[in-house]
Amino acid sequence: MENKFKYLFKNIGVLMIANFSSKILVFLLVPLYTSVLSTTEYGSYDLAVSTATLLFPILTLNIVDAVMRFSMDCAVNKKTIATIGMKFISISAILFGICMWILKRINLLPGISGLEIYIFLYYASYAVNQLLIQFSKGLERVKDMGIAGVVGTFVTIITNILFLLVLKWGLIGFFFSSILAQMISAIYLAIRIKVWECIDVTEIDKKTQHEMLMYSVPLIATAVGWWINSAADKYVVAFMLGVASNGLLSVSYKIPQIINTLQGIFTQAWQISAVKEYGEEDTSKFYGNTFSSINLLMCAACSFLIILSKPLAHILYAKEFYVAWQYVPFLLLSSVLNCASGLLGPILAAKKDSKAMMWSAIIGAATNIVMNIILVYLMGIQGATIATVICSYIIYAVRKRAVGKDIWIKDYFIIIVTWMLLFVQAFVESYLSIVPIEIAIMAILIVINVKELKRIFFKIKHVFIH
Repeated sequence: MENKFKYLFKNIGVLMIANFSSKILVFLLVPLYTSVLSTTEYGSYDLAVSTATLLFPILTLNIVDAVMRFSMDCAVNKKTIATIGMKFISISAILFGICMWILKRINLLPGISGLEIYIFLYYASYAVNQLLIQFSKGLERVKDMGIAGVVGTFVTIITNILFLLVLKWGLIGFFFSSILAQMISAIYLAIRIKVWECIDVTEIDKKTQHEMLMYSVPLIATAVGWWINSAADKYVVAFMLGVASNGLLSVSYKIPQIINTLQGIFTQAWQISAVKEYGEEDTSKFYGNTFSSINLLMCAACSFLIILSKPLAHILYAKEFYVAWQYVPFLLLSSVLNCASGLLGPILAAKKDSKAMMWSAIIGAATNIVMNIILVYLMGIQGATIATVICSYIIYAVRKRAVGKDIWIKDYFIIIVTWMLLFVQAFVESYLSIVPIEIAIMAILIVINVKELKRIFFKIKHVFIH
């Protein structure tokens, strides 16, 4: 098991150095966004990106997940996998262009009217970048993935400064910055893995394509479900309260983005290890130990950031955006629960049980829509954040049941108690803002998890020193 943890920690370390430091730089640009863009402009951008990310898994039949999973199978021809992936990405770009044309004609989403061409370019660059990231992951090219993330981040920083501050292009410049970041990141990965050597239209094996689609198609519901859990609240808020309110909700996600960045790093490394180690001896214990350790680190970060919600908002949220601080605590908790679900997903992927992931997404999505409508009507924007927390837990619970005996978690009740403490802390911060109580809750959280903390330090010492 020592080698398993060493391999996992090595990948986490590479992705942490490559991604987290650069993501911090983008995080520090939030004051620029909130000072240059209005709440309505930021809400429109977020609505556009959410639309693109919603349609991506549908139009591509979620083929990128199959590209990652099947690339790790030694018996499958890598050229076939890459070619099949590129085929579906290309078709999806054409279909997305048609969708944008239809939206423009019928004006279904007034908030993104006039932005259709920029949304199309964003989608095309995003789709190709996602394909290359997943293919690189399947080839275990973790270092290249990390460097690509850094490249994309620095392009974002430079172009944001150029387009927003120097050229003063406003919302259009914001779009161009995102498009260029995706494109250059994709170009870097394409060069590193020599993608032109992996694309061959004569290598499309119908049998392999069928197997990949049998795996990926049920995951469309999973991807859409995740989208609904993270973005449906924005649509409900936009329709019920206005695009400006959606701008406040959207910017409130920027602080939880710290947790989401950590989650992304852990999950990317974990996906490779979960598939690689599936079926080996002591796998269920390895899965359980990893889950407990990563969850505790996420909970500690969440508790700390909840206390810092107001101070960070003072620094990051300019002008009318400042009031968004009150929506941050519950979104932080939601990110923790999403991470827990994200850690179970690769185990189901290793089993190629995409149907279980599908049903967790369908149940979560249905609950999310209903809860958002009810709670936004009753509580305003805060209702959307609480609905997201509830639905994040439901998705986790369904996945936990589906994983069953494939994961063994020691002291599981402590994990549940820890999440409950975070919920109480989020409530105290949002409605009472009594910092001493929040610090006391954080102290209790650390005390009840002291055994797991010792185990984490022991693992790190044992893996990296011995």
